[in-house]
Amino acid sequence: MNFLGHAYIARKHPELIAGNFGGDSYKGNLNKFDFLPKHILDGIKLHRFIDNFTDHSPHILAAGKHLQSKGIQKIAFIATDILVDYYLAENWSDFSDMTYDEFLNYVYQYTDENLHHLDDEFDQLYYRVKKYGWMKDYESEKGMRKIFRQFSRRIGFENKLKECFEIYLNEKKTFDEHFKHFLVEIDQASIEFISTL
Repeated sequence: MNFLGHAYIARKHPELIAGNFGGDSYKGNLNKFDFLPKHILDGIKLHRFIDNFTDHSPHILAAGKHLQSKGIQKIAFIATDILVDYYLAENWSDFSDMTYDEFLNYVYQYTDENLHHLDDEFDQLYYRVKKYGWMKDYESEKGMRKIFRQFSRRIGFENKLKECFEIYLNEKKTFDEHFKHFLVEIDQASIEFISTL
């Protein structure tokens, strides 16, 4: 999952949103970051839980293997991370009572309030996310093609990432079935995980 999926999982716990949103900036043993406030550290723990759950989900593994069967190799699971966010945005009313714009403003509010706790590298990325409306791009096919182009350029080797969205559209029903079940399962698992923090 990418930004949207991570933010969605933390939606009922706004104190966790910022740390979860910026979790990729914190590598290695969490003891290195014990100077952070508990709610930020708990958000990072949630981020890691989400990543681990996603990596081992049979639904995500099946979707990635389906891309691999179409000739997408090294970057199949980068693509599934992006596609889950698209599925979530496209079907947003099935997952939330907030409108999509209301939710983005909610996420930005709680992230803005905690930016001073977060890593400078994330701050710079977050500035671009907001300024250029990257999370709004998940709502449309045009926006998704833009996202895939951007991610493709950021990968340090030649790749077929841009082709993944067209494969998805051609076999949308198959992929969406996997993503629907995955989101239900990770939401429930995350509720249980958050209760242990």
